[in-house]
Parts: sequence; C-alpha cells; structure tokens
Amino acid sequence: MSANETLGEKIKRARKAAGLTQKQLGDIVGVTRPAVGQWESDITSPGLSTLEVIAKALGISAQELLYGSEYQVRETGYRYDDDNVRPGPSMVGLVPQISWVQAGSFTEVCFIDLDPDSTDWYPRPPNCGPHTFALRVVGESMLDKYPPGRIIFVDPDVIPLSGDDVVAVMTETGEATFKRYIEEPGAGRMLKALNPDWKDPYVSINGNCRVTGVVMAQMELRQR
Repeated sequence: MSANETLGEKIKRARKAAGLTQKQLGDIVGVTRPAVGQWESDITSPGLSTLEVIAKALGISAQELLYGSEYQVRETGYRYDDDNVRPGPSMVGLVPQISWVQAGSFTEVCFIDLDPDSTDWYPRPPNCGPHTFALRVVGESMLDKYPPGRIIFVDPDVIPLSGDDVVAVMTETGEATFKRYIEEPGAGRMLKALNPDWKDPYVSINGNCRVTGVVMAQMELRQR
C-alpha cells in the first residue's frame, strides 16, 4: 500500500486483500454498497470515525489507510537500504476543516460535535497542536502568499508574535478575518492585509477584535 495512492485506492486494495465485497464492507460499517463504491472512486471520503471502523474491518490501522504502509515503516523503525532516504516529519492525527462562520465563534465549536461524514479532515502538520483546525482561504486580502482556495492550518494554542499570520474575530460583528499580526512601538497592535493593492490594509486592534489562532502551515491542493 503506497502513500502515493489515493484514500479510495487504499480502501479498495485493503478490502480486496481482506476478501470482502463492497456490500460486505458496507454491512460491517453500516453504509450502502454504493457508498463504499463512492469512497473507492474518491467521489466522497469517509469521516475520521468511519475510517477507523473501516480500518478495523479490514484488519489494518487507520494511519495505514491515510499514509500508506510507509507509516508502518516509521513506526517499526525499519532501516532504509539507501542511507540518503529518510522519512519526513511524522504527521500524527487529523484536523477538521471548519467554516469561517465557525471560526468566528471558535470557542463554541467542539470537534466531537462535527459531523465526521460531512467534514473534510486533513493530516495534522508536525508543528501543530491537537486543537488545530483548517480553513479554506476566501477573498484576496492576503495575496500573493495565500490565494483563494488555499488550505491554512490554524493553532489556537499558539501566542501570536509580531509578523505572524493570524485568524482574528471582530468582536462587534463576530466575523472572522485573516491578516498579519503586527506590533509597532508607539503604534500599538494592528492587523495588516498582505495584498499591496488592498484598500485600507491596516486594522487597529483596540479591543474590537480577538486573535483566535496563528497560521502554522498551509497546503496547496492540486486543481484538475
């Protein structure tokens, strides 16, 4: 099972190795045969809790389904024959992609309440904490570094430093915004849009907003 395979391809390969039909796997997991077919065709993806049930039914770990058999290599300490090849930093666990509306009331969002089958989950980057969430960038205020559609990983447990890119909530409206956090001596704290063509790029922080998390990583998805 290769990490280069899609999740659907890994599920299909593991199902066949376990000697199960799509209907049999669906019966174990509690879904229809067409639902399994959609997973294997990468039309839809199972949520984290469902993925764990699938993995148990197939006799493998959820991590192996997500990352391929290379995960087992890392866990068992297998030594590569080629000394120039080493595994990268381990990505442990998944983080949910939430909406910007949810980000605006993040303290009220509980991951356990998210619907695992309608929520997109991504591997958690190695520099991110357990409460990290993902957002899809909308708008052009942070061009060119963060174009619309880019996935950003936000850690609410990191204290922002000047120069960090952050998600903040405007307390008057409850809306979440994505800007660069800046502290200037004599000027106080500000949020800045990176787009050089953005009108009014600076927003002063004077009690009218609350930083909810620091952007720790970003991911560009292939566009077909």
